[in-house]
Amino acid sequence: MKRAGTFALAAVSAAMLGGCVIVDAEVRDHGWSHGDDGYGYLYGYLYGAEISDRSQEITITVHSNGCTERGDFDVDVDHRGDDRFNIGFQRVEPDNCKALVPEGRRLTWTYEELGLPRHATVLIINPVGR
Repeated sequence: MKRAGTFALAAVSAAMLGGCVIVDAEVRDHGWSHGDDGYGYLYGYLYGAEISDRSQEITITVHSNGCTERGDFDVDVDHRGDDRFNIGFQRVEPDNCKALVPEGRRLTWTYEELGLPRHATVLIINPVGR
C-alpha cells in the first residue's frame, strides 16, 4: 500500500511538472531606454551585428514586434582618430506592433550613409544579448 502511494505521488508530480521549464537567466527589458539602462549601457541591446568590409555595410539584428524600420534608430558615429570609428545605435521610436518575430529584424546601413571612409576600423558599442 505504501508503495502504491509513493508511485501515485510520483505520477502526480511528474504530470504537474511535465510542462514546466526553468530558465536560469537574467530577465530585463529590451534595453532600448534613452540613457543608462541600469546595466551601465547608454545604447540598447542588439541581437547581433555584422560589419562587412567587402560590401562596406553594417547590419544589426534588433528586437522587433513586426514594424521595426531603420528610421526607428539614431546612429551615433564617433570619429576616434585616424580611420577608427565607434558606432552606437539608439532606438528612438518604439515598435508597437503585435507580431511574433523571435529572430528579430535585420537592418543595414552602408559606410557611405554613415560617412565612413572605405577602410574604416569600426567598433559597435551596443551590448549584444537578449
